[in-house]
Amino acid sequence: MNKKTIVIWFKQMISGFWINLPIILGILLLIALIKNYVSMSFLYTIENKFLLWVFVDILWGLFAGNPINSYIIASEFWPIADNIIIIWTFLISWVTVGIVQIPAESYYFGKKYTITRNILSFIFSLIWAYTIALLYTIF
Repeated sequence: MNKKTIVIWFKQMISGFWINLPIILGILLLIALIKNYVSMSFLYTIENKFLLWVFVDILWGLFAGNPINSYIIASEFWPIADNIIIIWTFLISWVTVGIVQIPAESYYFGKKYTITRNILSFIFSLIWAYTIALLYTIF
């Protein structure tokens, strides 16, 4: 490796960081908003655990996000949400279920595909969250 290659890689790294800086700042602001204004205690007012998981799945399924953001936000949820299934439901539904993106997705892929994908993603996010949380408690 020569010096010129290292300089090119460094410039590409700085350029990539500069392009992604607004996204990183947005994530940090979202985490601050969640930590300060979203109280997890309101989730525990729901007595039925299954209804709690469905509510969390619906709540986070309204939005769409990429996996990297979900890991960062979930790490901030960890101290305030003592139920691991809530965190896993968030992680899975944030990435797979996207109600906000239904208009664009139905335009490109068709309404039938979009509705079917979102319903199946919603159901499987509950199943996978419960399965992962169960495996986590076993091991």
